[in-house]
Amino acid sequence: MTTFYCWDAAGLYAGTKEADEDGPLPERSTPTKPPKLTGSQVARWTGSGWEKLAAAPEAEPAPAPDWPALIAARRWQVETGGATVEGIQVNTDRDSQALMTGAAFAASLDPDYRIKWKAATGFVELNRDEVIGLASKVRAFVQACFNREAELLGAVADGSITAEMLEEEWPT
Repeated sequence: MTTFYCWDAAGLYAGTKEADEDGPLPERSTPTKPPKLTGSQVARWTGSGWEKLAAAPEAEPAPAPDWPALIAARRWQVETGGATVEGIQVNTDRDSQALMTGAAFAASLDPDYRIKWKAATGFVELNRDEVIGLASKVRAFVQACFNREAELLGAVADGSITAEMLEEEWPT
């Protein structure tokens, strides 16, 4: 058995482990003994040897979350993830939104307009009023996603944002 000298996630000396000298090194360990320490000194592993520090360094605070980016990514996920409108499971990715807008425009010009719309679960037949209604509700869903994003950015601004809020109150 051999004594190995271990370090923690910050690289600071954390004690010893005994292991078979022919086996693999224990995680975060070396056979190299750390220097003698006095008082508040600590030893830190550099990757090639130990260095002596006068005291343990202050732990760096975890970086603050990039709330605006996290919120925008969550909004995008909800917005483009689909919705059920009038019992129809509708794709709401950007291409589908554009196609629905075009269909609604065509329907607004032709009172006899009828189409077969490919929903997430298959084709559905829609008349003029149904196309316009579906497009209006999809648009309202998308806008509700942006409204929720704006609410969450307000919570970032006033310091009340929490990780839980990122998952709550999105439109469905």
